Amino acid sequence: MKAVRLALFVALIPFASFADPLLVSPSADYSPSSTVAENIKTECTLPAAQTESVVAALNAAGITAQAAPTGAVPAKGRFLKLEITSAVSAGSAFIGRSKQVTTSAHLFQNGKEVGQTSKTRDSMGGVFGGYRGSCSILHRCTNTLGKDIAAWVKTQPGS
Repeated sequence: MKAVRLALFVALIPFASFADPLLVSPSADYSPSSTVAENIKTECTLPAAQTESVVAALNAAGITAQAAPTGAVPAKGRFLKLEITSAVSAGSAFIGRSKQVTTSAHLFQNGKEVGQTSKTRDSMGGVFGGYRGSCSILHRCTNTLGKDIAAWVKTQPGS
C-alpha cells in the first residue's frame, strides 16, 4: 500500500503547481527625495536590514519570498520594490530617544504596479532604550515595518 501511495505521489509531482517566490528589492534604497541624515546612511545599514526584515516576515506569514538579484522590476512574476523615504534619529539617552523609519512598498505583477503602501514606525528603544545605540533602535523599526509590509502584501490579490 505504501508503494502505491509513493508511486501516485511521484506521478503527480509534475502536475503540482509550485508558485514562484515573491522577489523583493535586494536593498531598500533611500528615496531620492528623502532627507535622511548622512550619519544614519553611513552607520546604520538600514537598506539591507529593511529587505531582510521584509523577506523574513513574508516567509513567516506563509508567502515564499527571496531577495531579487537586482532592483530592476522583472517582466514576469511578482516583485516588491522597497524604498526608505524617511529615517529620523533624535534625542539622547538623557532626554529620551525618538527614532522613526518610513518605508514605501510597491507591488508589481508581470511588470505592472498593482499596489502601493507607505508604512511608518517609531520607537524610543523599548526597555533599557537609553542603553541602546541609535542604529539598534532604528533596526527595531525596520523589523516591525517588515511585519507591517508582509501583512499588507497578504491583503493584495494573488497573495
